[in-house]
Amino acid sequence: MKRLTVTAVIGVVLLCVVVILFSNRNEEEIPVQHQKPPDAAVTIDGNVRYQTIDNFGASDAWSMDPLGKEWTEENKNKVADLLFSRSRGIGLSAWRFNIGAGSAETDQAIIPDPWRRTEAFKITEEGPYDWSRQAGQQWFLRAAQERGVETLIAFANSPPVWMTRNGHAQPDPEVGSSNLKEGSEAAFASFLIEVLEHFKQEGLEFDYISPVNEPTWDWNHAQQEASRYNNDDLKRVILELYAQLRASGLKAQISAPDGVEIISLLDDEHYREFAGSGVYSSGANSLGLGKYREYIKDLLGDPVLKEAVGNKIASHSYWSDYSHSGDDRLVKLRQLLDGNLKQYDPQAKYWVTEYCIMGDYGPGRDLGMEPALQVARTIHFDLTEANAAAWQWWTAVSKVDYKDGLLYTDYTQPGDEQNILTSKILWSLGNYSKFIRPGAVRIALSGLSQEAGSELLGSAYVHEEEQSMTAVLVNDSLEEKRVQLTLSGLGLKAAALRSYVTNAQLDLARSEDVVVDVAADGTAAGEQVFQAVIPAQSVVTLVAGGPELEEEAGLPGEVAGTQVTGTQAAQDIPAAEDYAGYLFSYFTGEGTGDGEQVYFALSEGNDPLHWQELNGGKPVLISPLGNKGVRDPFIIRSPEGGRFYLIATDLKINGNWDWGAAQTRGSRSIIVWESDNLVDWSEPWEAKVSPEEAGNTWAPEVIYDQESGEYIVFWASRMYAGSAHTGDAYQTILYSKTRDFRAFTEPQVYMDYGHSIIDTTMAAYNGKIYRFTKDEREQGPESPFGKMVFQESLDSVFAPAVKLLSGSVGGLKGIEGPTLFKSNTEEKWYLFVDEFGGRGYIPLETEDLDSGKWTVSSDYELPASPRHGTVIPVTRREYDALSAKFMQ
Repeated sequence: MKRLTVTAVIGVVLLCVVVILFSNRNEEEIPVQHQKPPDAAVTIDGNVRYQTIDNFGASDAWSMDPLGKEWTEENKNKVADLLFSRSRGIGLSAWRFNIGAGSAETDQAIIPDPWRRTEAFKITEEGPYDWSRQAGQQWFLRAAQERGVETLIAFANSPPVWMTRNGHAQPDPEVGSSNLKEGSEAAFASFLIEVLEHFKQEGLEFDYISPVNEPTWDWNHAQQEASRYNNDDLKRVILELYAQLRASGLKAQISAPDGVEIISLLDDEHYREFAGSGVYSSGANSLGLGKYREYIKDLLGDPVLKEAVGNKIASHSYWSDYSHSGDDRLVKLRQLLDGNLKQYDPQAKYWVTEYCIMGDYGPGRDLGMEPALQVARTIHFDLTEANAAAWQWWTAVSKVDYKDGLLYTDYTQPGDEQNILTSKILWSLGNYSKFIRPGAVRIALSGLSQEAGSELLGSAYVHEEEQSMTAVLVNDSLEEKRVQLTLSGLGLKAAALRSYVTNAQLDLARSEDVVVDVAADGTAAGEQVFQAVIPAQSVVTLVAGGPELEEEAGLPGEVAGTQVTGTQAAQDIPAAEDYAGYLFSYFTGEGTGDGEQVYFALSEGNDPLHWQELNGGKPVLISPLGNKGVRDPFIIRSPEGGRFYLIATDLKINGNWDWGAAQTRGSRSIIVWESDNLVDWSEPWEAKVSPEEAGNTWAPEVIYDQESGEYIVFWASRMYAGSAHTGDAYQTILYSKTRDFRAFTEPQVYMDYGHSIIDTTMAAYNGKIYRFTKDEREQGPESPFGKMVFQESLDSVFAPAVKLLSGSVGGLKGIEGPTLFKSNTEEKWYLFVDEFGGRGYIPLETEDLDSGKWTVSSDYELPASPRHGTVIPVTRREYDALSAKFMQ
């Protein structure tokens, strides 16, 4: 025994020496890395200024009405926070509200998808206004305002059905140049004014009204609300609306024409410069019903109309996100657009009011980085070449299999699961919208190629009121890029640049600050030099000055129980004094047919050593999925306190008894449940987290990363060299990140000690991470702690320096399945471990986590046959609800 102790001490000393040497080596290498020539030398010059940014936004069509009417308050708030909150989401600064035409009542046969039909506030010419209509959209409109969205825009896809020539909210070939009844411009304008005045009275005043949407298209049998207008029709609508707006005293300005694509805007000579010949002939131009093009000339070239549209052209950016030989839409087309606008007025504004990915690449939902990078490149060129003052996405939430959403859901009708899937497109847009606020001015950024095929793109902005500078860099290459950034002419000094990264692993996550390069030579007065690393295939925002968004309090109207989005504090988790007991989730083993399911036990008040089995000692949750058995259940309370997730190993040994197959050809998925109250649980779902090379996915657990706002899920996998699962392999700990336990980042290795380790559990406390893991080796001279649990501490989950606190927790042999929790009532920690060859689960306790010293509790009575599980504290309400449901 004495010899074994000496060996352990030597091992600890050697480990500490290695850690110190490794840490020192990293510190020594930092200056060497800075001496490497940068991939790009960039200058950001605040003295050279371009357009002022008005907003970044999205629209509520078509999904927000059913979501607003049918979803729970909690889930609606999750969506609202993700879209509108600057502290909890991407902080959109504009929201487009679709004024419906009434197709929900009249057009069910010709618009089969109910999500593309809308209600109307006035459904007949003689009937009254009904302001209870479009209630779901109104909920999100108010949620946007409450979360600080600064610009509200109303838009109409079609006049109300009672004003249309065919009585429907979409045209057909017989209606002529427009579906608006002849002479109904005044009635249409009056209807729009009534809507705007009503919402103003409700405290929701619109800043802009867009009376027409994509007037260029013919829209015949389009299966959505729409109408075409030739240029003469369009002018009559705009002029009538402008006259009534001036008479009303409303502040709203007209936004027009919302053309379908950039090339429809151009004067004919500019179009020919781009296309080589001809005139724009797409859409309704082929109908022979007038002109549906040259919007810049016909609106800005007429002084009266120029005034009516506020010297601004609003348009959509569809089919402009690529550059082919002879068809450069990213750069050349936008340069022509900008020149065409300035031909009429150097101060003319351009707004992008709709965009999503269309064309051959449009079909197929993709939540990953590839489409997000395409969107980021499109935003970049809209801002830098077209000088867009606003940039607005099409539909905020999509249920379809297309690249048209920021958020996605599989919900289609009441009773469906109300799931929310975030996309990398959402977060990449957030790299712009969250930081480039209304009133910011684009400034010069030089040193990067601005060609369409450039792999590294960048733009910069200064905001006088917030005293901030923001630079957004898009790295579309497969390699990280080192960028030297020189800041000049900004009138502010920054000790560091805050960095926010979106890539395959991170969602607009705060990354390591970029510090001043003290070694930079030749820095002129008023300049600062920084060295930044832009990860491969990423969008990175660098911010100097301005507010620390991570520390923002909740905005007015925000409520508890909202989606975790990376910057939300854990203010809503119950305090220790609120806890009335503990919930123990576990399985009971493979010895019985139902032992590999989820069991619950409730502590006797705040005594964590004495327990009452719930549900009569029978399983509470049963998995019908995968292997139809679950082990190692782990419960986590979400950081905002109002939701629980339970995850478990997808494994059933009873009936086949094949442990070899379980590790070689086992499940690569985990099983997930969620609940709002620990009593009512969702149906389970499978989440595939392990790579093809993994032979199993065992003992999944979760820890929340407050910095990035993500759940870090980690588990043990036996890793093979290839998908055939042959050759030598051993268990390592992998991890992945998620926000909703449905979409996961690519798995990465978390702990690889060169031999099998399993059953890692960890907890954050007093600024440290305390980690416990089972050494899966057989005990021997080279593995004195085999089949024991060792304890480590780290400064953070991914800190490279690891301190070994104990090689053998409690000095116990043959233990596994550790679960760690803190006492509700005193400064004491408990560690339950499974002595699989002896007493079964036994409790250990300590009053000092850093000591590494654990003793077996003297008096305890655990449930019958518990195996690897979780203990979490519960409030009085939760305790009573569990008792009422499962103790009868």
